[in-house]
Order: sequence, then structure tokens, then C-alpha cells
Amino acid sequence: MLKNLWKYSKLRFYILNTIWNYKFWLFSKKIYRDINHKVSNINEFEMDYTFKLKPTTKNISSRRFSGYIFKNRIYHDNPGIQGIDSETWQAWKRKGLID
Repeated sequence: MLKNLWKYSKLRFYILNTIWNYKFWLFSKKIYRDINHKVSNINEFEMDYTFKLKPTTKNISSRRFSGYIFKNRIYHDNPGIQGIDSETWQAWKRKGLID
């Protein structure tokens, strides 16, 4: 009985959630991806060997945020507590601790 009270308690939820959040934000690493695209300038043209006009293009690369890597998994944001059993999750859901 006391084991179930502790297992489904709000205090245990807040402790585990705090530990998870600190570990996630301290040890996760940001991942970026490089995106390349071409941009043409309307006022500048090049002429090829067949005397056709082609607009000049520039290759522009930028870095975009892709997510966080933590414990060999990629997350878009902090997912919250992971690895709990379904009974505990349902009890915390009934108490309104999990959305």
C-alpha cells in the first residue's frame, strides 16, 4: 500500500520531472542542418556560348536548428519524463500532472 502511494504520488512526479529537466538541459546538444539554395539576381545576366541570356545565381547556405540529441535520441523540445510504466503514467494523467 505504501509502495503504491509513493509510486503514484505527486512528490515523486515533481522530483523525477526536475531531475529529468536538469539532465536534459545540461547534457543535450543542439543539432543543426545546412540548407543550400540558389538565389538569382534579376538585374544581372550571363551569356552562354549559344548567346542565350541566363540570370546569375548565387549559392546561399544557412544553418537551421534541427533539434536536441539526448541519450542517443533526437528531440524537437524537452519531452518530459521518459521510461515510466503505463500504470504510473495513467495515475499521473488522472491526477492532472500530465497533459
